[in-house]
Amino acid sequence: DCAFPSACDSQNSQQEDNSPSVPDCNTDASKLEQEYVHEVYEEIAGHFSSTRHTPWHKIVEFLKGLPEGSLVADIGCGNGKYLGVVKELYMIGCDRSRNLIDICSEKSFEAFVCDALSVPLRDCTFDAVISIAVIHHFSSEEMGRPHV
Repeated sequence: DCAFPSACDSQNSQQEDNSPSVPDCNTDASKLEQEYVHEVYEEIAGHFSSTRHTPWHKIVEFLKGLPEGSLVADIGCGNGKYLGVVKELYMIGCDRSRNLIDICSEKSFEAFVCDALSVPLRDCTFDAVISIAVIHHFSSEEMGRPHV
């Protein structure tokens, strides 16, 4: 017998499968997202921000191509690395992480806390919207699809 049956390959046929699975419903998906995305980002915000300082070239190109004075929303703005890239634009960001929004505030960026699946901004108000590296955080395809 193995001293670690839960981790022992030879014991697998005798164990029930406890591996993660696809959530059965949106409530289960939301719970997983809360625990493995939202809570994690709150905890790691400072370190995460220190590793996210260089804007992606293609995004900067896109922003620079907008007319001066354009109003731009950054949904899932994180630490705000795109909010100050083009000074001639009016940008506002939002993110689910209070700690990342606090980092935006420390940089004097306009940003607020909200869920990317329920953004309280009026339709047809912005000249452009960016949402970089956000969709993969949605806990289910069903939840994210209407928002893409």
